[in-house]
Amino acid sequence: MSSCLHVIGLGPAGLDQLTLGNYRRICSAKKIFVRTAQHPCVQELMAEGVLVDSFDEIYAKESSFEAVYEKITELLRRELQKGSEVIYAVPGHPLVAEKTVQLIGEKLAQEFEVVIHPAMSFVEEIFRVLKFDPIEGVLIRNYDALKDVGLTGQEWLIVPQVYNKLIASEVKLDLMTAYPEDAAVYVAQALGTPLEQVDKHPLYEMDHGTFDHLTTIVLPPNSEVISFSKLAKVMATLRSEQGCAWDLEQTHESLKPCLIEESYEVLDAIEKHDMYNLCEELGDLLLQVVFHTQLASEASEFELQDVLHGIIKKLIRRHPHVFGKEKAETAADVILTWDRIKKEEKASGNENDEVAFFKDPLGLPALMLASATQRRVAKVGFDWPDLDGPWGKVQEELQELRSALADGIGIREELGDLMFAVVNLSRFLKLDAEEVLRATIHKFQSRFLKMVELSQKDGLDFQKLPLDEMDVFWEKAKSQEKSSKLM
Repeated sequence: MSSCLHVIGLGPAGLDQLTLGNYRRICSAKKIFVRTAQHPCVQELMAEGVLVDSFDEIYAKESSFEAVYEKITELLRRELQKGSEVIYAVPGHPLVAEKTVQLIGEKLAQEFEVVIHPAMSFVEEIFRVLKFDPIEGVLIRNYDALKDVGLTGQEWLIVPQVYNKLIASEVKLDLMTAYPEDAAVYVAQALGTPLEQVDKHPLYEMDHGTFDHLTTIVLPPNSEVISFSKLAKVMATLRSEQGCAWDLEQTHESLKPCLIEESYEVLDAIEKHDMYNLCEELGDLLLQVVFHTQLASEASEFELQDVLHGIIKKLIRRHPHVFGKEKAETAADVILTWDRIKKEEKASGNENDEVAFFKDPLGLPALMLASATQRRVAKVGFDWPDLDGPWGKVQEELQELRSALADGIGIREELGDLMFAVVNLSRFLKLDAEEVLRATIHKFQSRFLKMVELSQKDGLDFQKLPLDEMDVFWEKAKSQEKSSKLM
C-alpha cells in the first residue's frame, strides 16, 4: 500500500479555530511536519506537548521562496518513501494561498495518496472584521502579482502575507498605478488572536506601520480605480439620457473625421518624439475605439468584449512562432507566416479572391494606398526585378507629363502616373513614401519660418518682399540649417 500524506489546515489563529477533527489527527500523530512554527496554533500545540518538526530553517538557507517550497516538497517525498503516513500542517486552509500544497499536488499526488483536511482560512476572518459579504466580489492576489492583474476596483481586493515594510511599499506603489492615492486601505494583523488589530489608512500612508507574516492588506471597492472597464463606463454614461448632448448626437459616420484627426495627432507626436503628448493622443485615439464600440453595443451589433476577443484570437492565431510550435527567426520569416495564415483564413471563409485582392481601405491617404497597392501586386510577381525598373519608369512618366503640358491634354492623368511611379521608386529604396513626404513638408515649414524670422531681424516686412529677395532669405535659412546639422 502506498504512503499517504495528510495535509492539515491549522486555521488562521490559535487552537480555538482549529477544527476538532484536525486537532484529533494532530494529537494522535507521533510526529507532524509544519511549514512554519511562526503561527499561533503551532505555538499552542507545542505548549501542549505536541512534537513538531518545522521547516523554518529552510527559509534561512534558500535564496528564494520558490527554492524553499521545492525543498519542503522534496523532504516530504523522502518521508513518504519510507512507507508510512505523513502529517503536514500549514497555516489557514491548505488550498488558500499555500504554494507548497500546490507543488504537492503537482509532484507528489501521482506517486502517493494525498488527503486534504480543510480548515478556516484567513479570508473568513477578513469577512468577520470588515463585515462584508463575499458575494459583493472578492479578488485575492499575492503581493507580487498585482501589476498585470487588471485591477478594476469593482470588488474587494485582499493581499495576504505582506510581511515586511519593503513589501508593503512595493504593494503601495503597485496599487497607486490604479487606485487614487487617498483610497481607503485596511491593514489587518493577527486576526483571530488576542493581538488582533485593524487600522484604516489612506493608500499613500499604507506602509507607515509595522508588518509581519500575519499582516493582510484589504481595499474595498472603489469607483475611482483607473481601468479599461472604467473608461467604458464613462463612455456609456456620456451616451446615457443623463449624459452629454453632443455625445448623444454622434454616429459612426459623424465620428469619422475625429478618428482620422486623432490618428494623425498620434503620428505627429511620434514624429516630434513628444512622449508626453503621445500619451495624451493615444488616450484620445483609444476613446474613438470605445466610442464606436458603445454605439455598436447600443444597436445590439457587438460588444467591447467581442472587439477584445477578436483581436486577441487573431494575434495568437497569427503568431504560431510565439504561441505555438512554429519557428520564425527573422522579421522576414514572421511576415511570410503572417501572409500564409491570412490566406488560410480567406480560404476557410470562402472569400472571393478577386474582390478581396485590393481590400485596403479606400480612405487611406493616397501615398499609403499607392504603396499598399504596389506591395500587394508585387507579392504575386507583378514587379520590377531591380531598381533600374522603377527609376526608368519615373523618367518615362516625367517625359510624358512634359508632353501633356506642351499639348495641354491629359495633364492630370500624367501627373498622377508620375506620382505613382515615385511611390514605387520609394518602395524599392525601402523608404515609406508617406513618411518621406511628411519629413520634407516639415523641413519646408521649418525653413520657411526661419526665412521669415531672418527677414524680420533685418527690419523687413516679408509679405512685401519681391520673390528674388525672398529667395535670398530662403538660401540663408538653408545655409543655417546645414550648419546646425554639422555642429
